[in-house]
Amino acid sequence: MHALIDTLSDSAAADLLPELRLLKLQSEARVERAHGSGSWPPSWFGAVAGSRPDLSEHIDDILRAEFGRDAK
Repeated sequence: MHALIDTLSDSAAADLLPELRLLKLQSEARVERAHGSGSWPPSWFGAVAGSRPDLSEHIDDILRAEFGRDAK
């Protein structure tokens, strides 16, 4: 791999850098999913407080307000 990269011009190597970083992140994500902690929910779950329209407990109100509206 190093020999291949060494044959590239600086501009070609710079053009490939974002793609290589993405491949690295994807590889790390696959490893993480394979080794997952097994705990549910994840630590970030429920970390953000939602506003009224975002909460599923208001789904009846939301549906009642939306049904019957003309499609645009």
